[in-house]
Amino acid sequence: MEELLEMITWSQLGIHDKPVGLLNVDGYYDPLLALFDKGATEGFINQDCMQIFVSAPTASELLTKMEQYTRLHQEVAPATSWEISELGYGKGAPADS
Repeated sequence: MEELLEMITWSQLGIHDKPVGLLNVDGYYDPLLALFDKGATEGFINQDCMQIFVSAPTASELLTKMEQYTRLHQEVAPATSWEISELGYGKGAPADS
């Protein structure tokens, strides 16, 4: 679950521009998809961001949807902009214990 949400977040931030696919066999992820829909309806999730992930009950249908995906951003952020050392974090900070 954490990895799924991380990939969605990375797309929102422009770190990658690929779709996030969810294979929803036998409706297993229906409650999660309903939660996302509720969040969008209530204004907690931007409607554009709802297009980042695609779901389907079969692998072939999911692949078709992923091939038809229209990316959210025109370009992705350069990798160096996401490196902690480049942002100055950790300089002079005590080591984690």
